[in-house]
Amino acid sequence: MEDVSFEKIIWSVAGGKGGTGKSIITANLGIGLSIMGFRVILIDGDLGGPNLHNYLNIKKPKHTLNDFISNKISNLNEIILDTPLENLKIISGGTELLGVANLPYMKKEKILRHINNLDADIIIMDLGSGTSYNTLDFFNLSNKGIIISNPEPNAKYDAYYFLKNAIFRKISKNLKKDSDVKNIMNKFLKDNMSVIEISKFMNYLKSESKISSEIVENFLYSYKPKLIMNKIRKKNQILEGDWFVNIVKNFLIIDMDYVGYMKFDNRVVYSSEKIVPFIFKYPECAPTKNIFQIIDKLRSYNSKQLRKPFEYFKKEIKKYSKYWSM
Repeated sequence: MEDVSFEKIIWSVAGGKGGTGKSIITANLGIGLSIMGFRVILIDGDLGGPNLHNYLNIKKPKHTLNDFISNKISNLNEIILDTPLENLKIISGGTELLGVANLPYMKKEKILRHINNLDADIIIMDLGSGTSYNTLDFFNLSNKGIIISNPEPNAKYDAYYFLKNAIFRKISKNLKKDSDVKNIMNKFLKDNMSVIEISKFMNYLKSESKISSEIVENFLYSYKPKLIMNKIRKKNQILEGDWFVNIVKNFLIIDMDYVGYMKFDNRVVYSSEKIVPFIFKYPECAPTKNIFQIIDKLRSYNSKQLRKPFEYFKKEIKKYSKYWSM
């Protein structure tokens, strides 16, 4: 496995409601990136229903995120678990956290600070479903989170609704010291609880405070999430990603990058039921190629590594699959 040049980056993976395929994509994405030479740490940020460790051949984690949150362990590095792949590590969520609707923000800031200090090229955090403050704050750990959606209308609405809430949460937290923005936002939200357009809020903010609107505009310019469309059954559904990105740009006023899609394949469903990575079990299937294409797109933002063909990726998969019990 060759050395690569990669600026450390953090991706939080969300999808609105459950069933979008976040965990299976996160696991296979992490495996694929590690096979390509990147040092990857996966974090199960589903506080209450963690399952990411199952996909990585870890049946009973020795340590979990709960040990850190409850102060049994003081450093996040102490709960990092090995996987069958040298370059791939995981921090498991803890079932003891069931029912923790909202951690104190100071506790979350401590988690985020420790995550930023982890020694890895890429950190991927698999989040739970819904729009709790926990999920929104973990998604906003960086400005480049990943949204997983499906072509179905409800899935796209859930993804849009999640992004809208994440943006308002980010604005609220980033500008909490600016009392003018906070008061203006609270007044707007009180009178417009059903509004799903950030553009309307920005027009309102400009009418109240031009200086404050410029601060928020600069923030929105730097907020650049990414989109993966999952469970594509028909060719024309691939275009749903472009449609979604345009809707986000027009109404949430942020640039979103459509980094790829995953074709629906019963073999992925079978792998998920057996809790094994599909790229190891079915290296020739279309979703394995889709994972490679997504990796190729994501790494192009930061990596100086020369691009490799899919045949190289498959060869590496077969080389490392011997370390994986299936």
